[in-house]
This record gives sequence, C-alpha cells and structure tokens, in this order.
Amino acid sequence: MKIRLIVYIIFLFVSSVQAQRQSVLKTPEEVTGYYRVPQEKMFIHYNTSLLFVGEYLYYNVYNFTTNDKLLSTLSKIAYVILVNEKGEPVFKHKIKLDKGLGQGDFFVPVSIPSGNYKLIGYTQWMLNTDASFFEGDISILNPYQVNQDVILFKNDSLINPIAKDLKNTNHKVVDETAKRTVKLSSDYEIYKKRTPVKLTIENSLLENGTFSISVRRKEAFKNADLCTAKEFLEEYNSITNKQNLSPGSSVFLPEMRGELIYGKIIPKDPSFPVLDQNIALSMPGKASDIKIVSTDEKGNFVFNLNNRNIKNEIWVEVFEEGSENYRIVIDEIPEIDYTNLEFYKFKISKSLKEIIEKRSVHNQIETNFYSVKPDTIKQPDFVLPFYGNKEIETYVLDDYTRFKTVKETILEIVDGVWIKKDNNNKSVFGVRTNYPEQKKDNFPLLLIVDDVIVQHHEDVIAYSASKIKSIGYIKDRYYLGTRVFDGVIIIKTIEEDFFNALNYSSDSPVVLADLQDDKQYFGQQYDKDKIYSRIPDYRYQLLWRPNFTINKKKTNITFFTSDVVGDFEVSLEGFTTNGIPVSIKKNISVE
Repeated sequence: MKIRLIVYIIFLFVSSVQAQRQSVLKTPEEVTGYYRVPQEKMFIHYNTSLLFVGEYLYYNVYNFTTNDKLLSTLSKIAYVILVNEKGEPVFKHKIKLDKGLGQGDFFVPVSIPSGNYKLIGYTQWMLNTDASFFEGDISILNPYQVNQDVILFKNDSLINPIAKDLKNTNHKVVDETAKRTVKLSSDYEIYKKRTPVKLTIENSLLENGTFSISVRRKEAFKNADLCTAKEFLEEYNSITNKQNLSPGSSVFLPEMRGELIYGKIIPKDPSFPVLDQNIALSMPGKASDIKIVSTDEKGNFVFNLNNRNIKNEIWVEVFEEGSENYRIVIDEIPEIDYTNLEFYKFKISKSLKEIIEKRSVHNQIETNFYSVKPDTIKQPDFVLPFYGNKEIETYVLDDYTRFKTVKETILEIVDGVWIKKDNNNKSVFGVRTNYPEQKKDNFPLLLIVDDVIVQHHEDVIAYSASKIKSIGYIKDRYYLGTRVFDGVIIIKTIEEDFFNALNYSSDSPVVLADLQDDKQYFGQQYDKDKIYSRIPDYRYQLLWRPNFTINKKKTNITFFTSDVVGDFEVSLEGFTTNGIPVSIKKNISVE
C-alpha cells in the first residue's frame, strides 16, 4: 500500500467525529481521502454446508481489496456470524486478520435446532457498500429434537433427498488459469481404514499462494453447494465505493489498528453532563491493559484493543466523581441487515433414519474421546503490561510478617507508599514519586487491583490484608489518555477475586464476543503412537488445514483415514499472491 494512501487512512481515523460507530466526514479533503481508500471483499472457505449436532464448522477467511484483488492489509478484524431464518444470531465471532487472513471454528451444541442458516462474513469497512458481505448456506440437523418439521418432507415420494455417490470423479481445477499453476493428486484412489493418504500439490509455475484444504466424507443428503474461490471473484467483482458522499456524510471506519470497542454513557438524570467524561477500560490477564478515553458531545466513546485475554472480559466504567450516576452501553459488533437473505431449503426424508442414527452415534463417540485428540492453540506473542518497561518495586507479603490490616501492612512493610486524606477527607494511597509533589498539580494516584482500575481507594484500605498476595508501585509520573497520575500502585490478591466480593459495578465485567485463536488442528496418526489403535475413530472430517502457504514446486500433505467408509471429497481453495483463484476438488474412497 502506498505511503500516500496510508496517510489518507490515518487522516480519516484521527479527524473524524470521535467515538461513534459511524463517523462524519467534515471537510472535502476527508471525503477525497475516503474515496482513495480501497474497499474490501471477503471469501470464506468452510468445510461443509451440512452439520450434525456434535460436529465442527471450520472456516478460513480471505479478505481482499477490490482495486487489485490482493489480500488486504487494511482491516485487522473480521466478523463471522451464523444466523437462522429469523435473522437471529447463533454465534458471533471476531477474527484477527493477519495480512488479510484469519481462521475460526464452531462446535454445534444440542441447543441448536434443525434448520437452515447463513454464514455471514464482513469487516466494518465493508459496511460502506450495499450487499458487500460474504454469505454461504449451512444446514444443521439436530436428531435429538422431537419436532423436525422444518426440514422433513411431508411426502417422501415427492423427491429423493439422497445424493448420488460420484466415485472417483475428480474435478481437477475450476479455473483454467489456475490449472496451469496448481495441481492436486493422491498416491491412491482407494484406501483401507486407518491408513495414510498422501496428497501432492504441484506448483508448476512456482506461484506463491495461501490455501486451505478440507477432506470430508461426502454427504448422503442433498445439501447446498459451497462457493468456490473462482465463483467468489466473479460474484463480488463489481463491489466499489459508489456512495455519493459530501461533507457531513457518515461512514464506517476501518479497524486498521486493532479491535474497536464502541460504547456510550447514559446519564440517570438528563442534567448530568456527557461531554468530556473520562471512561476507563481495564483488561485483566496476561495481556493486561489499561486505557482511558473521553466521551464526545453525545456521550460516545471508543477503545482500541490490540490484544485480548482468554476470558474475553473487560471492565469499563466512568472514571469521574459521581460515576454511579451513569450507565454504560457497549456496542461491540457492527450489525448488518439480514432481512433480504435467501436461505437454502434443506430437506430430509424418514427413509434416512438409519443413516442419521449411525452418524449421530459416531459423533457421540468422537465427542467422548475429544480429550485424547485435542487441537492446539498457538501461543500468542509476549505482550508488555500496560506500564511497559517501567520499573516496578514489588513486595510479596508472604516474605514478611503478616499484618491484619492494609494500613498496617503499608506502614510496616511497603516503603515509599503511605495512606493520606484527599481534599474530600477520604483515605487514599500516595507514592513518593521521582517528582516533587506540588499542591498546584494535585495529580491523583492510579490504583490497580487484579489488573483493574479502582477509583475508591477506601475499598482496598478496608480489604483484608490476609487475602493480598503482593503490593507493587511505580514511582514515575504516569500518563494515560488525557490523565496524569503521580505514581501507580499495583495490588494482586491471592485468589484474584477482589471484585467478586464487592460486586463492584453492575456494568462490568463486559464479556466480549469470542475472538478466535489460531489453532493447529489435531492430525490423527497411527504410525507413531500405538495408543490410538485402541481408541474408536469415527472421523467424518479427516483433515482441515487453514492458511498454509505453497511456495515450492511440490508440497506433500499426509493424513490418515478413519473407521468411516465411503467416498471422501478433497477440497483445496485459495489464492495465489497475484490474486488468481485456485479451486480443486478430488474424490478418494475408503473401504
């Protein structure tokens, strides 16, 4: 992306109206800058359009720019949502995009009824165009529910919903351009149970690319076709920035620096101000983070999160005197209009009862043995705490004589920290900082307990010292948003349950939508570990590998068949670095 283009993006992000989901372009220069930023389009390769309860939906996200058909480096967050025919979401996932690529999965629980669903994918930036999101059909069969009317044929003689098996029918390549670039073959056409399968991907022109591959049992049902990479480019080729914008127009901003969390404060009394109120966000965990932003004239605010913790929890509160006079509403995911979606009408007949029962039993067995076939979450990079590399002096209380109260502990153990009275005659902590204290400054101290900001110091002073693990402090003056603090105190409790006991805020913690982690999916092997020879193996999905690159002439992929017999489809989807779509489907059989 050209430097000039990046400058326009930054200009958009900084100069637009503060924290609304849609921001206003105030000047002709901002409108011009908006048009210079390319629009995006998204392709999702997913493993199947028919899922039983107890099975996994796997998907791989490819996000492109419309001007050059190359992977986008603009948006860092994608949204993948499964909705039913009423437009109600089944799940909402956030996907971290790394140079336009991301991945995710979803386990289908027994709470989801049989029916037809849509898989939707988009970025916030894509919402500036009409119907630019990705959509794909998925049907779910829940054999444990009594009423199957939504997918059951009333008269079996009207239609035969059993798909024909196409043995050894190999669709080499959909795109003739890609045919000269990538070829897929297997060492055999027919395999025994629990034997290795060797796939060979030939890259004749050494055209680098990123791909995803699925090997799955072919369905005994007539289910929806999956969109291929080539079909995607043909269907979404005309998406552009076509709005007729002028100064004053509202647009959605791209999430170019990370995950954006929007919110709004609502006063309990209309007389309370909403402009320039400080809002604090705390994110506990290994990637702990503290942020403070200000509201605009409507009470809106926005946070940018670069990292996320396992619990997906954040604490958000008004960081002002009288914070109890406000309610906070989080607007986390930009919604789209589902009313015009057309759903595939998946149907079954009663004649398929034995097939459905057999597959359901297999899924139950696989679920029971999941603990010995786990996927591996890729460990995130080390993240500095919110205070960066600042030196923190820490006292672990078990190393000293224990005192009953926090006040005694501070007085007898923690050198450099004391308890004093503020201007409202309330007890607060103080730190002897590296800066001489001046009354005209009157900067407060930042108090953090279990990685969360605490405004009311008296709650901590009254807390039992026997429950505290450590007390640390930073003597440097600390700047957070527009606020200045004379030092920081960081307290850890033994059970990290300080806020559970206090019921600290009715608005926190906020549980965010799942941010999908990159995974290394389990690959069954029978030639290395004998333990699996004694374990049932009823995998219908033999292989799922997202986001793998091909940068050499020949690439080999090996996986093992299971105890499930029949025809399996090998599906390779992806794009070369020059944007050429590759879609290859091949069949193999297991006897």
